[in-house]
Amino acid sequence: MEQPPTIRDLYPHFTEKELQEAEQNLEQYLEIVLRIFERREVEQEEKRKAQKFDSPQGSTCFCGKCDF
Repeated sequence: MEQPPTIRDLYPHFTEKELQEAEQNLEQYLEIVLRIFERREVEQEEKRKAQKFDSPQGSTCFCGKCDF
């Protein structure tokens, strides 16, 4: 299996300091992307729960008069 490229492979002309900075920037970027993904997952789950609660299929009315 082929190994993914490293930061050094992508930027062979960078100094050690520049490589460290590039790696830190990449890690910060990935952390932000992960937080956005996780937030969207939570929001979508909350939306699904709200839709279920608001929908007739999710109704808990047992009065016998409702058309659910």
